[in-house]
Amino acid sequence: MPAGFLQHFKLHSDAFASGGTRIHSNKDLDPVPFESEERKWTWPSLLGFWIAEAFSISMYQVASSSITKGLSPGLAILAVLVGHVLVCIPAMLNGYVGCIYGINFPVLMRSTFGVYGAYFAVFVRGVVACICKLYTSHQHNTLTFEGFGTQSFQGGQCIQTMLQAIWPSFKSFPNHIPASAHVTSAQMLCFFLFIIIQLPLLWLHVSKLRFLFMAKTIVMPIFGLTLFIWALVAAKGFGPTFSKGTHITDGTPAAVVFFQCVTTAIGPKATLALNMPDFTRYAKYPKQVFWTQAVGLCVLVTLCGILGVTVTSATQQVYGVTTWNPLQVSALWGNRAAEFFSALCWMFAVIGTNISANSVSFSNDLSLWFPSWINARRGAYVCCIISIAATPWNIQYSAASFSAFLGGYSMFLGPIAGIMMSDFWILRNRHLNLTSLYRHPDIYSFFHGFNIRAFAAFVCGIAPNLAGLAKATGNKSVPKGASYVYSLSWLIGTIVALVIYTILGKVWLMEDKFEEGQVMDGVDGSSLSHSDPGELKMPMHEKATNSLEM
Repeated sequence: MPAGFLQHFKLHSDAFASGGTRIHSNKDLDPVPFESEERKWTWPSLLGFWIAEAFSISMYQVASSSITKGLSPGLAILAVLVGHVLVCIPAMLNGYVGCIYGINFPVLMRSTFGVYGAYFAVFVRGVVACICKLYTSHQHNTLTFEGFGTQSFQGGQCIQTMLQAIWPSFKSFPNHIPASAHVTSAQMLCFFLFIIIQLPLLWLHVSKLRFLFMAKTIVMPIFGLTLFIWALVAAKGFGPTFSKGTHITDGTPAAVVFFQCVTTAIGPKATLALNMPDFTRYAKYPKQVFWTQAVGLCVLVTLCGILGVTVTSATQQVYGVTTWNPLQVSALWGNRAAEFFSALCWMFAVIGTNISANSVSFSNDLSLWFPSWINARRGAYVCCIISIAATPWNIQYSAASFSAFLGGYSMFLGPIAGIMMSDFWILRNRHLNLTSLYRHPDIYSFFHGFNIRAFAAFVCGIAPNLAGLAKATGNKSVPKGASYVYSLSWLIGTIVALVIYTILGKVWLMEDKFEEGQVMDGVDGSSLSHSDPGELKMPMHEKATNSLEM
């Protein structure tokens, strides 16, 4: 293949960081200054993002495992709320960094793990986004996945429900695929139909996704309120589920079960706690990043979990059937039009969630690995192709054998969140050298491109949970107490990593290799010089002098 042909597809970027040896970059990796036309996200867009996250089948089912483990509905909802409050803290703090500096998660990782160590951090996050993100739904002894492929398979199920509502004969669609494939012809057809529907939306740049989120902001709350009213009217109240008390049959202490459910609620949002800079870099006002995260994650996302409990309780009261699948609920209505529009809304919800939680994050991660060839748009299509190659129907079918291991993925993300918070908010006193994030060697090169402090803190963060992970994957020789610690895997990993990284950063001071002029080059034209007046009370030359790039 001629070299000139390949060069046609090579990405180029303006030289943001001049001088020294510049790290390969592209437009989607370079910072977004405040004066950029892409900085259009205000509070409606930021809230719309969380509404897009809140109203999904996964969030609808988030309280299911809590109730089936024996918690009362009240405690189950409280566990969901506590989990969302905890994960909201790093989401707010990391999102603020993205807004102030206009950088995404992969670039921010260079300041914590080093210019080469960042590849490790984004690999951990990227694998979760593309394939493995899940949480267990014990009600049906199955799993709900949030990876791009399995979300797309879920969207295909919505299309299948819609087609069956229009043409009931579609239920008898002939199957020509052997049973060993764990998928039917109808499911395969609907899966690829959903993929085709998503393809034009993957072309949208991240800065333009606010329009998709705003549309979901209008449609899904109306649909959710309609479902909630139906549940209350049909069941003449909140139904039998809400009258149940806490009854745990396996002898596990109620407090341990509660904390297990807290971790379950954290799991689906653990990646977003890291990659909020991917979106907030397009926010116009830093202060709006804080309160929109709190309202969106703690209130709106929790409300969808309450909706799931309420509708499930009403279904049990009216039809005598207990199901946490909203598509099955719509099938019980016996109204083809209602079934169609219900599935249509859930399909729209899956699209918004799939793009915001999976496609964007994976494409940014891939762009860091291949900056000369992959940008956010190309990365989204690569993610789509990989999701098909991953055969999500097989993942769902065989998930029971390794679900406990994959269910512990948040224990690997918690330490990264702790390291990020410590690095920017404690050790660096809210200051980064923007230019140095794009140069090597420079202050973020640390030891040959790796920040040993971050890797040591990461190992210490996951160490307390390893025994619990072993027990969860079938090792019966591990003491039962290890599972109790494992019930708070994300929180323990976050706190331990934060403390260890802070101690190491105070004892083993970070390298001071730059001059004031270099800092000013990095800050000039960046978000810092256009931040809210209340955010920067110190003159720029003093901020350079007092920087904690030790």
